[in-house]
Amino acid sequence: MISKEDKNLIEETLEESEVFSGDLLKLTVNTVQGANGSRAKREVVHHPGGVVILPVLAGDQEDEILLVRQYREPAGKPLWELPAGTLEEGETQENCARRELVEETSYRPNSLGKKVDLFTSPGYTDEILSLYLATDLEKLGPSEAVETPEDENLIVKSFSAEELIKMASRGEITDGKTLAGLFFLIQR
Repeated sequence: MISKEDKNLIEETLEESEVFSGDLLKLTVNTVQGANGSRAKREVVHHPGGVVILPVLAGDQEDEILLVRQYREPAGKPLWELPAGTLEEGETQENCARRELVEETSYRPNSLGKKVDLFTSPGYTDEILSLYLATDLEKLGPSEAVETPEDENLIVKSFSAEELIKMASRGEITDGKTLAGLFFLIQR
């Protein structure tokens, strides 16, 4: 339900013009009109959505969290991140979370629970990631190995929650979806 106060914030899309369409993304320039009659242009990147997984590995003394490190072209450097991925056509969010966790870490979750949907950057994209908590992880055996997508070159490492908080405080974790996952980690 939209509040009376929010009603004055809503913009109506009058026109949507596609300026780019690629394998994953589409870019439109939208003409919008505010409740006060003002008009503006909005550039919107359309994305099919995806998942981010907070994989908690039971340790002898304390739980560990699996992160992946990979090079990110827009950032121009490798980043520590929670495993994540894009929804494939017709795939459920939960199945995507299971698939991505296995592909990126070789661990299968026996327990998987959705925590929240989050906009990655609502100022310019409609991308929504669903954050899942994965626990009771099971390492795949050699005969269960899955093929990692050819364009993914990853390092997988486990960290204690305390280490991750310190890394984030030092600016060593700068990925937004990972920082959001850390919030839910410390709320457990």
